Amino acid sequence: MEEQLREILKEKIRNIELISETSNKVYKVTTEDETLYAKFYLGNSYHIDNELRLYDLVNNKYLKELYYKSNDNKLAIFKELIGKTIDELSKEEIELNKEKIVNTIISYFTEISNIKVNGYGPLNEELNGKYNSLIEFLKERQNSTSIQLKDHESLSKIASLIFEKYEDIINEDNSLVPIDTNMKNIMLLNNGEIKFIDPGEMISGPILMAYGDITAHTYKTPIYYELINKLNLNEKDEKLLRIYAIFSSLNILAFLSKLGVTNLEEVIPYGNTYTFNELINEHVKKLEIKL
Repeated sequence: MEEQLREILKEKIRNIELISETSNKVYKVTTEDETLYAKFYLGNSYHIDNELRLYDLVNNKYLKELYYKSNDNKLAIFKELIGKTIDELSKEEIELNKEKIVNTIISYFTEISNIKVNGYGPLNEELNGKYNSLIEFLKERQNSTSIQLKDHESLSKIASLIFEKYEDIINEDNSLVPIDTNMKNIMLLNNGEIKFIDPGEMISGPILMAYGDITAHTYKTPIYYELINKLNLNEKDEKLLRIYAIFSSLNILAFLSKLGVTNLEEVIPYGNTYTFNELINEHVKKLEIKL
């Protein structure tokens, strides 16, 4: 991979550093003129990473500036972004910028969700979901998560209790839905722009799943309160938001469990002060579910 980068950038390279290799491999590349980030898409995730497809689907103002991409979409090189991720902002910076951050999130989610697709759940190469119904996807996904969390009894039984009580309010809507939007994946640039820096994970489903996903990370923070104020949800949709936030949190914890993390009760979302476990329990309480 380093040889491929040297071939593309030639004599301009001064240093190449591997900085991430969880689902994809990411290299920091220092050249004579600038710093670049090279991303090799390995397909080692539950979802296909559709980051490069987004450049043809939505306004590029939300995305990193693309320096180079291979014809097979297996490699992209992006220009460096200068700024801070949301989890790095001070309380004062959050307060000053929360409205702009939330407005950008809503605008970005709305633009993506206007793209209607077929099916539900994880996307295939044609950006269509692999399941025939939303409830089929959710039940299979959460069942897999519950099995992974079997050693954490209180967490492993939550999804089944939710389906038992709330299955009838889950809507069968299928748009493109961005997921894994957390406070480490949103950046406030020094010039005031907001960018989504790792936006490739999407599914087919209702837009509330996107808001539930970000709620999983931001709940009880100023970003969440600004978001919930802007969305002005009705009672049913507020319940769905909490349900999708729980599902997202459980899926994150199951993923960490697969990686060997054992102290799941202590894991804290980026930019939050509460643990996932505490946030899940708060949603469960609001949904009046007895564990």
